[in-house]
Amino acid sequence: MNWLANSAFRSASASLFSVALLFAAASCEDPNDLGVELPGTAPISTEYRDYAVNASTVLQKPVQTLNSSRYLVGRVQDAKLGTTTAKSFFNLQTLLAGSIVSPSQYDKQILDSVVIVASFDQVYGSSAQPVAYDVFRLASPLDDQGTYNSTTNVALLEPTVGIGKGLKSSLNRTRVEERPNGLKTKKNVLVDSTTSVTVPDRSVRLTVFRKAAGTLPAVPSAFIEGVFNAIKSKDTPFTQTVLNGLWKGLALAPSDGFSSSVVGFNRAQQNRVIFYYHLDGGTDVNPVPYPISFESSAGAANAPRSFTQISTELTAPFDQLSDSKKSVLPNTTDQAVYMQDGLGLGTKLEIPGLAELVSNKDGLAINRAELIVPVKPYTNALFPLPPQAVVYELGADNTILQRTVNISPFERLIQADGTNQQSAGTNAVATFYDLGPTNKYYSLSMTSYLQAYIYDVLGAERPAALMLFPVVRYSSGTVNLTLNRAVLDAQNIKLRVYFSKLR
Repeated sequence: MNWLANSAFRSASASLFSVALLFAAASCEDPNDLGVELPGTAPISTEYRDYAVNASTVLQKPVQTLNSSRYLVGRVQDAKLGTTTAKSFFNLQTLLAGSIVSPSQYDKQILDSVVIVASFDQVYGSSAQPVAYDVFRLASPLDDQGTYNSTTNVALLEPTVGIGKGLKSSLNRTRVEERPNGLKTKKNVLVDSTTSVTVPDRSVRLTVFRKAAGTLPAVPSAFIEGVFNAIKSKDTPFTQTVLNGLWKGLALAPSDGFSSSVVGFNRAQQNRVIFYYHLDGGTDVNPVPYPISFESSAGAANAPRSFTQISTELTAPFDQLSDSKKSVLPNTTDQAVYMQDGLGLGTKLEIPGLAELVSNKDGLAINRAELIVPVKPYTNALFPLPPQAVVYELGADNTILQRTVNISPFERLIQADGTNQQSAGTNAVATFYDLGPTNKYYSLSMTSYLQAYIYDVLGAERPAALMLFPVVRYSSGTVNLTLNRAVLDAQNIKLRVYFSKLR
């Protein structure tokens, strides 16, 4: 039987007017704005059909993490997928001359403490538990020409000892901030007035050296004292070359047994190793800071190199994804599939109805095609939902297909409507819609792509499948690294196609 004669399909056509209105309302668009004319308004009627999608979970490694806008440290356990561990590695950088006073300009400098300070803006897991990190030295600096990603290993000095083991810091620190009130009269004189306000201090502070002070025990480190001796030396200026010779790089890793959280640290000027010292016999009792940077503004030309290593001990059945050619079908009980940044999880989409469209393409006009991907309710307690997604083209072995544009290779992504589907850089974006706790979904318009697919003008072979992924895997810009995850409703993913039969 011809597929257009299918009774269920004709029933959908008969009720098109009401369905199209509902669809347009859900999309906040006028059907005519979409190029979809309702029955009775044009000589050629438009019909729509929902094509079923077979979804599964695949793994794409490695993940780009070099010089990302955020780096990750910690370990978190997830009952569904397994345990994820994140470690980060950094080059160190002396600050510009003149931007800070060097201890070498003084006499009788006494080192009080050394603290690693890093600011964060995301916690995956519990923020109620203090973090416990180990601090290591790199065996050699990160190479300016080297390639680093989520699977890269680098050599560490003293890997079983490091600079500090099990260093703890609260994620719920506070600090007092003075907020200006403007000018006020005090004893008939106008003076600046401020109010003290307690605000969250979203930073981690790891003490790698400290002299005993009051009830605080000493934290000794001959290595740290040696670095400070070089900083305060009057004979040899403390240059980048001197620093590289003494301290070739820094690594932060979760301590053994710690699995409460993975923290997302943002790149900021306060991400530094700070040496606090005082002058013996001086009148100022407040310690003087001298910082060394391991992060500067994201994208800055002189930013020290850094990357995050991410590993996941996947539990069954996801452990089979160590073979990249395999896919994990949704469990019959929860019908869930996954996509997650950082881990490299994507949702593979196979649409059997595409072959049907290809075989009936003569006289077929695609007015609109929309991929609709619902999110499983109440599944983002541990990991926030990605704000958007993109769609890749896959080969039969789950490998992302490539195309060459102007002699440069690119991974094949669905391009935005109205653009050349054989190009790169104008990627179609799946928008996330949150219409309530039980109505969240991603929607991607792929009209131009479906037209190119059906009429075989993609400029290469048709893909075996598509893949919904939370980010563009390789970008020339700064990568925004996260562990954002979407748990998707595999049973209700669909491709909705509005079309007209011209003859």
